[in-house]
Amino acid sequence: MIIIGERLNSSRKAIRLALENRDEDFLIKEALNQVKAGAHYLDINVSALAEQEIELMKWLVPLIQSRIDLPLSIDSPNPEVLAVGLAVHRGRPFLNSLTLEKNRWTALIPLIKEYKPLVIALCLDESGLPDSPEKTLELAQRIREGLEREGIDITSVYFDPLVRPVGINFKAGVLFIQSLRLIKLKLPDAKTVAGISNVSFGLPRRSLLNRTLLALAVEAGLDAAIFDPCDGEMMATLKAAQALAGQDSYLKNFLKFIREKKSESQG
Repeated sequence: MIIIGERLNSSRKAIRLALENRDEDFLIKEALNQVKAGAHYLDINVSALAEQEIELMKWLVPLIQSRIDLPLSIDSPNPEVLAVGLAVHRGRPFLNSLTLEKNRWTALIPLIKEYKPLVIALCLDESGLPDSPEKTLELAQRIREGLEREGIDITSVYFDPLVRPVGINFKAGVLFIQSLRLIKLKLPDAKTVAGISNVSFGLPRRSLLNRTLLALAVEAGLDAAIFDPCDGEMMATLKAAQALAGQDSYLKNFLKFIREKKSESQG
């Protein structure tokens, strides 16, 4: 499971304030905490400050990478911002994200060809959010076919079946899990990713909902997840779910995690 840390997102008030004040120490600390907690990538999103987004992305990516030896996930609804982030990034980042929407597809395909990032591909087109697992699969297949026609390596693509707030649609969790299972069944070599915390938006006990969805998604075959690695219960649930799903040979990772947590508590 690839863990993409979500905390460096300007939708969080503390991050937005730190960006506005160019508070390097605070931002570096947030990044380091996620690395220490087990993140493999850090998602960088400054879109809440739209008028400064290009400037901030150009500043923040080198800042984080000057102190942290991890690749990033360059995250923006604006293709120009994605282009800037990819240009200043060291190593191979994630691009977050490609869709089938015509303008976005047209703008991002040249960037993907030039920089060869890993790609988060949302199962989404101009018709809006898919309303069934079958529609989600159809969108994934269309993305795959389109990328293959463009000569893009499909093994670098992670399909996102879209986690939606269960507070808005009580069947959102079921739709996501069923869509994930169908993609893994019909496109067995496809890699998948999801923004886990979307499921709990606007609800109490968010961590409880998030970690429960993560456990279900692990068993259904999710390959990468965007969430807060500093949530200890999320990380514990991930290790337990992998153990129970037969993804942890001889429970080596689970037992190592437990030993490390015990050592931390005693220290």
